[in-house]
Amino acid sequence: MSQSIAAAVVRAAELTARGRPRQAIELLQPALAADPLHGEAWCRLAAAYLDAGEPDPALDAAKRALVLNGDHAWAQRLTALALSELGRHTEAAVAARECARRKPGDWRCQVVLAEVLAATPQGLSEAVEAAREAAHLAPGEARAFQVLGDAALRARDWGMAERAYRTALRLDPGDDDVRANLATVRRKRGGAPIPPPSGEVLHATHVLLWPALSRLAAILVAGGLLLLLAGMPKPTPLLGWFSGLLVVACLGVVGLLLLRVGRGRRALFRLPRHRPKVAVVAVMFTLSLVVLTGWTVALFLGATTMQPLTIAWLCALLGGAVVVLAGDR
Repeated sequence: MSQSIAAAVVRAAELTARGRPRQAIELLQPALAADPLHGEAWCRLAAAYLDAGEPDPALDAAKRALVLNGDHAWAQRLTALALSELGRHTEAAVAARECARRKPGDWRCQVVLAEVLAATPQGLSEAVEAAREAAHLAPGEARAFQVLGDAALRARDWGMAERAYRTALRLDPGDDDVRANLATVRRKRGGAPIPPPSGEVLHATHVLLWPALSRLAAILVAGGLLLLLAGMPKPTPLLGWFSGLLVVACLGVVGLLLLRVGRGRRALFRLPRHRPKVAVVAVMFTLSLVVLTGWTVALFLGATTMQPLTIAWLCALLGGAVVVLAGDR
């Protein structure tokens, strides 16, 4: 029976995703009648009821899931959404906060908290903060930025709303609801120029940039150390070929980063102004690469000094240390 209800849960998820929640409900009800202790199935049933616009049975199903083994944070999210749909905003806020408390690093809990709190004027400020945290935790999820845009729109923060919606569209260009909301914000702003990217947009760009900096650190530090060892006591022009390959590898990483960022290059080049650690790393790696390139050319011209390579390696080492200490933030 456990296998059959597990299959029903998977099939119900597919039906709900296709916009057919009623069929998902009809599939799950008999399965749960046969196996009423399956917490995930109750959660899936609650989600289907919410998609079908039936918050009362959704709340009942979510409450059943709360007392069974399974993902209690999911059950709390569904409970909060159902209570909010029923207009029981105080209880919904309690459930949403409990969800965020159980899993503070789960962006979906922060999204639900933002949605629930944004339903009342007194909760707008906290809703925006919860949505910002969701976008911080999940910079690649369009839904997080959509909710941030919705919360900012209700708080009449047109600038934040526009930036959030633009990021959501970049992540999911086919979302017509976000596109319509973005048009609404633009009308309310009177077509005012878009301010420099900040907040969630900068963070999304930062998340794309940091892995590239980590790869550059590995290439420059490890490659530079190998060159130092190979060049002792006196480098030869042959070493210049290996040094040149190291430079090309670094430029390849930079090129791939620019391709991934795409239209976000403006934010990429503004990022060091807002993130000091990024600025330090960028300066150190740029110096290292410039010195390394100069030393490579000098080797082909007959130079036999190791001092420029030492300087380049020390710059790379310093930048790499900042990358390691700063982690992914």
